[in-house]
Amino acid sequence: MSTTISEHDPVPTEVLDGAVVPYSRDKTYVFTALFLAVVTVVEVLAVELPDFPLWSGNLLVPVLLLLMAVKFFTVAWVFMHLKFDKPILTWAFYSGLLLALGVYVAMLTMFRLWYGDSASVRSS
Repeated sequence: MSTTISEHDPVPTEVLDGAVVPYSRDKTYVFTALFLAVVTVVEVLAVELPDFPLWSGNLLVPVLLLLMAVKFFTVAWVFMHLKFDKPILTWAFYSGLLLALGVYVAMLTMFRLWYGDSASVRSS
């Protein structure tokens, strides 16, 4: 005989992929959504207030890259259930993030984004 589970009851560990302790999905997802909303607000503020002391000058792009990585990690960890996967699979997945970030930084460097206006290539 199977039991009916409402959306607000903790999910039994037999149903979860690899979970060893029960956890409330609703609570986890609400906190994750709130956290992602706060990070998004910080990203928008970083773009709209470029003279704010935390990211003024040449720190805007690194701050946005860091916030992007935090959001990517959070979404992958919670919604893709990487916390229940084998560690080798988690490392393989996140190595894609590191590769993409490396390519992005290389392209920004190639286009001289880090050097500011003084070192930019000027046409005469």
